[in-house]
Amino acid sequence: MAQVPYTAFYNGPFAVYPSPSGMSDAITGLPYLGGSLHEGDYADLTESEAQQWSVQFGTQLHAGRYRFVRLSARSTTSNTGFGKPVAWGLGTRVAQVALAAGGSGATTDGTYTITSTAAGGTAAQALATVSGGVITAVQLTYPGANFTSVPTFGLTEIAGISGASVLAQQEASPNFISTFDSAASELSDVRGILLTTVTAAQITAGAWVVIQEEGIAPVLVTTATNTAAGTALAATTGAVVTSTTPATAVPVGFFGYALDLTAASTLVRAILRVPVQQG
Repeated sequence: MAQVPYTAFYNGPFAVYPSPSGMSDAITGLPYLGGSLHEGDYADLTESEAQQWSVQFGTQLHAGRYRFVRLSARSTTSNTGFGKPVAWGLGTRVAQVALAAGGSGATTDGTYTITSTAAGGTAAQALATVSGGVITAVQLTYPGANFTSVPTFGLTEIAGISGASVLAQQEASPNFISTFDSAASELSDVRGILLTTVTAAQITAGAWVVIQEEGIAPVLVTTATNTAAGTALAATTGAVVTSTTPATAVPVGFFGYALDLTAASTLVRAILRVPVQQG
């Protein structure tokens, strides 16, 4: 997506926005798709610009890259909050399907429409080609919508088939994040630092938030194994952040270095070392 001026984040970096443009129609409440801010847009703030945000919103921020992203509907409210790490999330639709096993025993060859479980949303559909009693190919025809978990295909539409497996693969995007817990697609890389607390109702309705992914960020340290400045920061499930002694081997969940002395349950400034990918 596009680089935008920091003023495009019209409600600031701590707001929870209701749509991918940050705005909703005043009458219908539906997402408004105009404006100068869109899902995936980012702003590179200088220290001076970050200080203007700090003065305006009353919380200390620093120079860095701030991005407008969507929070996964699977996220956990208790693991949101200012200074907490977030992870990569999965999108709400199926991006493609894969034939894992062709199986055997289908009674009639032909092309079948197979339907996934709803998995919290609208089911996805695919075409399965059966030849010689075996599924030989699958093709996604409808991606579904609003999934809260990975859907599965039961293949009940194909009489007699056994041992077959069709996998649904959800869309993945740098613009989808989740809390750093079981809602994440993986827990080895931190995606960024969250700047706000999100309620369960907002997560269910669809929440777009601002994360910081480069620069000097505020980080909430949970456990201070090493209290010195310059210690490595690593995140684990439950959005726990531990300060650890820097070592040759990078710890799992490593995402930056503390600039300040660290103590349990304190905010510190951290130099982020997060793999950044354009939305």
